[in-house]
Amino acid sequence: MSKKSGVIVMGIGTALLLCGCIGASRPSVPAHLRGSVRDSTYTSAEGGFSVPFPVTTNAKVHGRILTDSAQSVTFIDDWGSRISFAGQAVLEHSAMLAMLEKDGREKALSEFARRAYGDMITIHYHPETRDGAISFIYLRPASPKSAVAVFLHGRRLFLVETDMLPGVPLIAQSDAKSQLDQELWLENRAVALAESMEAK
Repeated sequence: MSKKSGVIVMGIGTALLLCGCIGASRPSVPAHLRGSVRDSTYTSAEGGFSVPFPVTTNAKVHGRILTDSAQSVTFIDDWGSRISFAGQAVLEHSAMLAMLEKDGREKALSEFARRAYGDMITIHYHPETRDGAISFIYLRPASPKSAVAVFLHGRRLFLVETDMLPGVPLIAQSDAKSQLDQELWLENRAVALAESMEAK
């Protein structure tokens, strides 16, 4: 390679690095990660699910894994996103399995949600999503609104939780209709995230 060609190649490489075209989309993972990351897909430590990174991984937004366990993972970014995925086995002789067999998926998932999140939630059933999923808005003290989506795959229960982005309530009007629109948008986001999971 001539000296001139080498300078041109170095110049192009430097320009690509400065504009964020090289290495900017590589996911950031913590050193203590229990699951695994290949390309931009996370697989849980127990192998119960895989999910593509739901946050932007470029250098400006810095999407990354905050923490994970054998059965769950939480992603965050510098825009304020927080998205959690979890999967757990349904025990052989559990009340949920009995209700699932007796009353069906909607009733079993709704009962699980009320026991886990309380009676103040309004549950919506999505029969076309993951063979039947539910979603709802959950309010935690001193936290943004969260949407939760829950579905079953085989004998495993899967959950997705996503927070309202911090800027959204400030941009929207504060009337009741806009609040409902925000909540609908957030629940739809949780359901779309649930559909992105590869349950195993």
